[in-house]
Amino acid sequence: MNRETDRLSDVLTEMSAKALVTWMTHSALRDIPREALLVRGSDFVYALQANFVLLRDVLSETLEDIEQQSHDLEERLDSLEQRLQTLQKDTDILY
Repeated sequence: MNRETDRLSDVLTEMSAKALVTWMTHSALRDIPREALLVRGSDFVYALQANFVLLRDVLSETLEDIEQQSHDLEERLDSLEQRLQTLQKDTDILY
């Protein structure tokens, strides 16, 4: 994984931990028994993790697409720059 994906993974892990604490606090305030909280909490964590893994993968692919487009644009810009230099040389010869 690259640095951006590692940071994204860290952020998603922190978000899932905060979401779990919020959910468990809310559930505890509703007097749900501890055992039920543990079972539901486990299901909640797995669902969150699956969603975050999917989100990370989508964002990682998007980042790769952006990097590829950036590379393609750089190549096109280099090509245009070379053509411009050629045109400038041709006009210098004519005048």
